[in-house]
Amino acid sequence: MRSLVLFSNDLRLNDNDAINNAVENHKELSFLFVFDKDLYQNTHGSANMWWLKESLTELRSKLKEKDIELHIVEGDYIKKIIQLVAKHKFDSVFLNQNKHPEFIKKEEELSKELTKINVRFYSYNKTNLQDPKTILNKSLEPYKVYSPFYKHCKSIYHQKNVLIFPRKKINTYNINEKNFEIDNIFNLQDNKWANKFSKYWKPGETSAHKKLKVFYEKSLSNYKEIRDFPATNGTSKISPHLRFGEITTNQIISNFNFHENHILSKHEEHYIKELYWREFSYYILSHFPYVVNKPFNKKYEKFQWEKNYSDNLAKWKNGRTGIKIVDAAMKELWETGWMHNRTRMITASFLTKNLLIPWQEGEKWFRDTLLDADIANNVMGWQWVSGCGTDAAPYFRIFNPLLQEKKFDPDNEYTKKWLKDFELYEDGENQDLFCNPDKIKPIVDLSTSRNKALERFSKIK
Repeated sequence: MRSLVLFSNDLRLNDNDAINNAVENHKELSFLFVFDKDLYQNTHGSANMWWLKESLTELRSKLKEKDIELHIVEGDYIKKIIQLVAKHKFDSVFLNQNKHPEFIKKEEELSKELTKINVRFYSYNKTNLQDPKTILNKSLEPYKVYSPFYKHCKSIYHQKNVLIFPRKKINTYNINEKNFEIDNIFNLQDNKWANKFSKYWKPGETSAHKKLKVFYEKSLSNYKEIRDFPATNGTSKISPHLRFGEITTNQIISNFNFHENHILSKHEEHYIKELYWREFSYYILSHFPYVVNKPFNKKYEKFQWEKNYSDNLAKWKNGRTGIKIVDAAMKELWETGWMHNRTRMITASFLTKNLLIPWQEGEKWFRDTLLDADIANNVMGWQWVSGCGTDAAPYFRIFNPLLQEKKFDPDNEYTKKWLKDFELYEDGENQDLFCNPDKIKPIVDLSTSRNKALERFSKIK
């Protein structure tokens, strides 16, 4: 019996149901990654593609240590798999589900095509802690608010086994296909801005677990207090690793003995709630797929955004808004491919509620430049901040970036790190400084723009 194991966003050896189940039941295995250029360009931003290239390189290396070849081929996702299955007489195909809407469609189509040629298809879900379709409220409808969703999930949580890569010898089958060059996934010559990423990140399963260990040892014990300060190392920075399935939420949460009656420390509970925000994002995407590009709260489709905003959008992208913490965050993003969650909220609020630029523009930029860009998290984050998401009373939440900076970067440690011209920025409170032509000034008045936004939001019925 010959089986094919497919990879997509599950670039790991451990806690990999597809691998373990294939090994358990079949004599010969082939490990395959299909690079469908159109599919990946539609589902991955530019920074994502850099991480994909690096992560695949590490996965191939780890498999090679076990005398296993990772075949990487190029072509249409469905056609290529069906062609290889027929040519090499595979009797079954195993994969871990990719919950991006485009991949869901592909996997459903693949299942149908394999059924036509009498090939068994096995798929497993470790992207989510539980299948979103199995979670409903007492009215048998999807939850629309995070807190009751989390409470329900905690009440029914059952820890799944954390799988270890099989210890027994795996017999492999070589499909003898021309391997696609991994470096062609992301061309550094065309994307020189990404040359810096390797200074800050090491993609791959090994790095993911090392990073989590450091977080547990150094930051978890006071996570709730320090997580909001962007100058500190208070977060796990595990999000890009989760996005590519180098580590699973199942593995992370297994360290906490999480269940309804277990009393966690406030820091542990808060960290788990962050993991469940990711779950909730996928949950909403699953039940309300239109949120990819439209507001969850449909009445906000009528919101009056600015129309001629190209100049201000460019200044926001390039960190030239004249607001220190906003510009520092955008510089951090361009330099490292990552941004602290607190500053993600601040920059998103400034774009949507001070500049009145559609949230879709910001989501698109983050999707392209964030290494951890994940369709569910990205969309939910932008809708939450812009006021059209699942929050019950969202529209009047407008972050004042100056107050946020005072509270979460009181010594300007973060802004000084990322702004080479920090000293040229106006204080923001001393109005006399606005007469100094040498100072960097805000591109919009915060008070006036806030009132303008509130006025427009108040008109939505």
